[in-house]
Amino acid sequence: MKQRELYLFVLPALVIVAAFAVYPTVYNFVLSFRDVNLISFIRGTSRFVAFSNYLEIFKDSTFQSTVLNTLVFTALSIFFQLVIGFLLALLFNYEFPLKGFLQALIMIPWVMPIIVSGSFFRWCFSDDGLLNNFLISLGLIQEPIRWITSKSLVIFSLTLANIWLGIPFNFILLYTGLRKIPEELYESAEMDGASSFQKVLYITIPLLRPVIITTVALGCIFTMKVFDLVWVVTKGGPGGASHLFSTLSYSLAFDRFQFGKSAAVLVVMLAIVLALVAWLNLMRFEEP
Repeated sequence: MKQRELYLFVLPALVIVAAFAVYPTVYNFVLSFRDVNLISFIRGTSRFVAFSNYLEIFKDSTFQSTVLNTLVFTALSIFFQLVIGFLLALLFNYEFPLKGFLQALIMIPWVMPIIVSGSFFRWCFSDDGLLNNFLISLGLIQEPIRWITSKSLVIFSLTLANIWLGIPFNFILLYTGLRKIPEELYESAEMDGASSFQKVLYITIPLLRPVIITTVALGCIFTMKVFDLVWVVTKGGPGGASHLFSTLSYSLAFDRFQFGKSAAVLVVMLAIVLALVAWLNLMRFEEP
């Protein structure tokens, strides 16, 4: 078979990527430089405004809080998902009763529809929800904590929910990488008198370094574009205090019909994600 004919096999995939990834990204980028509202979008009469959309969103206090929210949400989520996932991977690297059953339980948050998980957390974190009732019954608090109705607490409540949802993904990647480390290395270290902590520190973590960096990179991509969890639980409230880039962009587009500003928010998000992933990829190929 000729090489030219081999390219025909990847042509359908290239067409799909171009139609559903490349074109929307380029169109969104172009849209971010135009003043587009509902009327001008329908009529096709939007004006080119250069960087006006970017200047306006950077001056907007809601966007400024959104940047901070997204960075806090992403950093805390990735850190705790990675640490907990790594500890679980270490635990499940040993054989013990009901191991397979417990592994299946860990994967439940990952396979559960987000709308179901979001509805659960909205009920759990509500003022008269499960968490407050549980804490009151234990005598730990006297009155309900406003987990998702307080501007200062809401982003941390959402982060806690997202950590729970992302642990299975981190666990399965790290556990898979852990299983590929030769057992002989641990046996040799044990013969040399290495403790369990030393084996993890000097064998497991260095050999898992590419997997850890890949996991963090994927975590950055998945976490920064989270939309459904936040929208189901708070819709960006109260007063825009829990907006992330994705929810703010959606609100600008479909609540205020400011499509140009909405596109600009997404371009900023894309730039941050690309910068983080590029930096992590450079770390991946550096010598430890």
